[in-house]
Amino acid sequence: MKEHQHDLINPESDSLNERLREADELFNPVKMTREAALDSTAIAIIAHYGKQKAQALHTEFVKFQPTEFADKLMTLMSGCELSEDENNSSRMTKDVWAKLGDAVQPMFKRSPPLHFLFGSFEREEVDLHVSRRPPNRDLNRADNNKENATRPEQLPSFEGEKQEATTAEVERVLGILQSQHKRLGGKPMCYFEFVINPMSFGQTVENIFYASFLVRDGLAEVMLDEDNLPVIQPVSGEVKKGQSKDSQRKQVIMSISKREWKTIVDTFRITEPTIPSRPLSSVSKTKGKKT
Repeated sequence: MKEHQHDLINPESDSLNERLREADELFNPVKMTREAALDSTAIAIIAHYGKQKAQALHTEFVKFQPTEFADKLMTLMSGCELSEDENNSSRMTKDVWAKLGDAVQPMFKRSPPLHFLFGSFEREEVDLHVSRRPPNRDLNRADNNKENATRPEQLPSFEGEKQEATTAEVERVLGILQSQHKRLGGKPMCYFEFVINPMSFGQTVENIFYASFLVRDGLAEVMLDEDNLPVIQPVSGEVKKGQSKDSQRKQVIMSISKREWKTIVDTFRITEPTIPSRPLSSVSKTKGKKT
């Protein structure tokens, strides 16, 4: 078919129909996929040649030309002439549109809907001689709004109370550590027995937090005993005076989970907290009321 393309697309030749009938006869015994693919290719080529053959046909049908249609439309519209005494443009426009409507009326099965050219709003006549006055504005309205504006409630700041409460708790923990140090005869105390609260995991975390302030300020020191367990003891005044200002303290980040807390309580058999549980502070009570 590709070798005889010119003969197949010739409008006066019937070779394309013969090739289509031949393809139908060859398709009957087709069983393999490869043969079906070849048949599809042949049908695609025949369809393409059929399109070219149809385009090559010469008919007497009039082809629509937009430019020619516009010229005829202008001729039709300009044929509506007015007399010399009629020079109203709106009257001329109305007559021209009416003539166009009569000409295209047979082409429509129903009347087209009427739409306003200016949208859905009605057009109003505007008198250009009447000056518009600016609307009266109340100059005191802004001041009144400022006076009557609702102001949010100013909550008290608890930063100072938090700092004072933290300082008080650090001093209380230091006093407990010093009393325990005297009770043990000046020996260091087990760190876990000092900070662990068997009744509350949250209190245990707070105890570790306050004990870290003692180590940071040089009021207490944490070390390892002969069993490599951490112990804590207060720093005496003489030792504190002997420390140089340039001496660097080592700090580490300590983490404890609830499972580890329970394991420490069971391993060291801690039944009572060395640091008594703290009641709710005034800050926490105030927050609870606000909430």
